[in-house]
Amino acid sequence: MSSLGVHTVQSIAASAVLYPFIGEKVVPFGLAAIFIDLDHVIEYIRQTRSLDVRGVFSCCKLIENNLDKRFLVFNMFHTVEFLGLIFCLASFFPVFNYVLAGCLFHLACDMVRLLRSDLFFVRAYSLFEYIYRSRTGRYVLSVKNLVEKHKPDISGISGIRFWLGKWGWSQDEVIDATPDLWGNCKKK
Repeated sequence: MSSLGVHTVQSIAASAVLYPFIGEKVVPFGLAAIFIDLDHVIEYIRQTRSLDVRGVFSCCKLIENNLDKRFLVFNMFHTVEFLGLIFCLASFFPVFNYVLAGCLFHLACDMVRLLRSDLFFVRAYSLFEYIYRSRTGRYVLSVKNLVEKHKPDISGISGIRFWLGKWGWSQDEVIDATPDLWGNCKKK
């Protein structure tokens, strides 16, 4: 779960390396490696009920800052079912082989970052896995629940108080982990 900027750089670098071997077919590869993250926008709209997509980055950063609170991430384009659909489409339209490769490259980059952060299992890699894990009661499943019941860390999130208000969520117990002069973090 890297930022869009990081994925863009990774995609451009990988496309540059692949271009001598596959030529113009790097275009669907590179675009797929970036646009697979459109599912974050879909999840943002589902979670916040807001069509104002300017809040997507704040929402994603809020989730990222609070993965230690057992937030279970579901991104539909990052699942085996979606990859299976792309694989099936590749049987009829060969260009989807490069789309699939781009998606797999993106997922590999995400997985490496999650493994390095010891957060590999914060994401559900299948719809069925998400349904099963969400029924255990051990995970935070909504951003609203995270904000209202789990004292989220909002440090480094530009405009987050505006977005929390716009989404209509209570902000009484948010934690700003930016330390004061004495190194203490404050509840705001």
